[in-house]
Amino acid sequence: MKFRFQYIYFAFLLSFIILTVLSVLFYKRLMTSNQWANKVEHSYAVLYTLSEVDSHLKDAIGSERGFILTRDSSLLEPYLANSARIQPLLDSLRILAGNATREQRYIYQLKKVVSDRLLQIRVNINKAALEHESDLDLRLLQTKALMDDYYLVTSQLIQEQQLALDQANRQKENYQRNTPNLLFALFLFAAITFVVSFFFINRELRKRVLFQQQLQQQVGELNRANTELEQLTHTTSHHLQEPLRKIRTFTNQLMTRYKEKLPEDMNFLLTKIDASAEHMHGLTADMSNYSNLINTDERPVDVDLNYILLKVSEKMDEPLTLAQASLRITNNLPVIKGIPIQLALLFEQLIDNSLKFSRKDVPPQITITNEEVIGRKISDKILAVFGKTLYHRISIADNGMGFNNEFAEKIFELFQKLDSTRFPYQSKGIGLAMVQRIMVNHGGNVTATGIAGNGAVFYLYFPVPNR
Repeated sequence: MKFRFQYIYFAFLLSFIILTVLSVLFYKRLMTSNQWANKVEHSYAVLYTLSEVDSHLKDAIGSERGFILTRDSSLLEPYLANSARIQPLLDSLRILAGNATREQRYIYQLKKVVSDRLLQIRVNINKAALEHESDLDLRLLQTKALMDDYYLVTSQLIQEQQLALDQANRQKENYQRNTPNLLFALFLFAAITFVVSFFFINRELRKRVLFQQQLQQQVGELNRANTELEQLTHTTSHHLQEPLRKIRTFTNQLMTRYKEKLPEDMNFLLTKIDASAEHMHGLTADMSNYSNLINTDERPVDVDLNYILLKVSEKMDEPLTLAQASLRITNNLPVIKGIPIQLALLFEQLIDNSLKFSRKDVPPQITITNEEVIGRKISDKILAVFGKTLYHRISIADNGMGFNNEFAEKIFELFQKLDSTRFPYQSKGIGLAMVQRIMVNHGGNVTATGIAGNGAVFYLYFPVPNR
């Protein structure tokens, strides 16, 4: 499954890269085609402006010749109108040339020739108006020389623009011819990618829908099984209590009424029966409590653990006193979000565990410490936390029998007892499992370390709320 998803991710990544490359190529080709099209428009604009300059200049020259021949001032109107239009056209040519040095040089020469020719037209008109014809032949020769220069510059500029126009047209046609093919390839690949993506997504969606249906069915079956198990646990616990109470009642009556009459071995057996019934009574109660921890609807509230521990110590004052135990809290405990009843049960089980596994003739010493620690890997099985998450770490240390650290995780499993030979009924093997379940319910976890014969330490990790 993992390999298949990696293959799909690779295919999508490859498709995205290919689409990106095709899109970039298409964009560049389109931009290049637009650049050549702009150059074509530029060449046409230059040629059109040159034709306008040529047309207006020829009209002015025609007006000049007509006036010289007829002395009719009405023929000067084309000269006056067109000579004023030529200069703006030459300026627009200069703007069109931009940074093209060669074009600018031709336009500069053209502007100088045209200006000289317009000046000559004005001189010829003024002299014709005053009837000065003495140097007419000389002026006509000068006119011919200027016009030859004009035609030379104009032809060079037109030839330059024609070459640029031909090249631009070829390039534009080339890019325009290939651009549809590239666009079609881009569209075709995008369509194929879309169809294939739709196929894979649809297939995965169907599988996920089927998986979700199966999961819902399994969840429903699991909920029904949990409900039946809860009912079974409750019923078993409830119905076992009554026969256990009767067994204890009858054995107590036998030991009370007939203690002196019964043999010693019979009294010993009755004592064993009563102890077994008491152990079974506590075990069924613990099983019911553990079942309630798994299926709880209680909402967490702000809980002061100092108050919880105070109430627990008051409740356990008798067993603490009988064991000559000392309970010491080195610093204040935090206020956390939790379920008060469960937290009380948590500390009660841990203190009871320290009392049960105390060393003979050594008064139990239980020390509780609180500190904040940075998040770390707490447990591979239940909770893995990395980074800078803060936790309240509450340590419950004792000087009891301890244990080997190889059993550090095993002791939190249901019905696991490490020293059943010495304490056959004192430990039911469910107390520490309840401790772990309570910690999981509160978003944390519990770990333990120990030294055989020299005490143990239990660490409770409660997440610190965001500040």
